[in-house]
Amino acid sequence: MADKQDFLRMVRTSLGVSERRDIARDDATSFFLSKDEVSQAADDIRADAAERRTELIDEFIHRATEAGWNIHRVANFEDAAEEVTAVVREHGATAVMRSDHDILNSVPLESALKAEGVDLEIAVREPSDDADEDLERRLSLREKSFDSEVGITGVDFAVAETGTVAMEPRAGSSRLVSLTPEVHIGVMTPEAIIPSLDELFALTRDHHLSGEHKGMINLITGPSRTADIEANLIIGVHGPREVHLVIVG
Repeated sequence: MADKQDFLRMVRTSLGVSERRDIARDDATSFFLSKDEVSQAADDIRADAAERRTELIDEFIHRATEAGWNIHRVANFEDAAEEVTAVVREHGATAVMRSDHDILNSVPLESALKAEGVDLEIAVREPSDDADEDLERRLSLREKSFDSEVGITGVDFAVAETGTVAMEPRAGSSRLVSLTPEVHIGVMTPEAIIPSLDELFALTRDHHLSGEHKGMINLITGPSRTADIEANLIIGVHGPREVHLVIVG
């Protein structure tokens, strides 16, 4: 049986990465660190990513394109709305759902899509103290997500090494928005980009220990892929067939 280092070496080879990354702190993902040490490690990672921003943007775009993302680089939020609208128009979509990520509140999507005659649903479910009513609202939101042709979300982190985007759990960021529509559009800024999965897990652990987020993280690397026992790859069976990333800035 391969030991840990052999296993990680095989993973890096499969990803096309020849050498192990040096991260901001070698122990950044250690479960034996105190809460303060984890917080310091997270600060170190963010500072390192900011210093390497240009390099990381280029690498992320390269890896994300290889993974099957359609990349749109724009200068501002108004241009981001135009790019999203262009994708919606290209697919002739009339039912679109978006998450309630903060970044999307800066993108004038409602007015841009309304001009195209598109119904934009925001994935926010107001909680109810009544269990039956709460369930009804949950099921309604789920049904609308399955009826949507395009899902638009923000991006919490983007991993340069693999072209992966990550979304942390929070109110208004239903996983269904990125999973059930045939087309998924992620909107992000370069500040979301970090070097590797090591940094991702360190940062999300910091968020967990600080009580900011709880639950599962969505990791998305290109369109949905499914392979049968004969390794025949099929795109879009259990998720989006087409994925776009709009990078603002």
